[in-house]
Amino acid sequence: MMTRTDAGRLSRRLDRLRREGAAAARRRALAAADALSADLAALLPDGAARARPTAAGAEVAVEAPGLAAREFGTATRPARPVVGPACAALAARRPGGEA
Repeated sequence: MMTRTDAGRLSRRLDRLRREGAAAARRRALAAADALSADLAALLPDGAARARPTAAGAEVAVEAPGLAAREFGTATRPARPVVGPACAALAARRPGGEA
């Protein structure tokens, strides 16, 4: 039978493990966002890509002249996506990632 003291220790240990796991996941997310922003910056010499940490992990901001038209195409030009393929390449590099 588990005593209150044992339950308290177990609860504290589980809380510590949860915090450490969440912090490790945020570090991995920021590393992936940094890699994605570096890839995007190389593909968009006329633009910028920046990664920043968030409460949930990380985000990447991308800006370049005509980026929306390049990603989705227009009535007169076909799409030449940059962001989608970079995200797919990042997912493929992850362990268990899908290409």
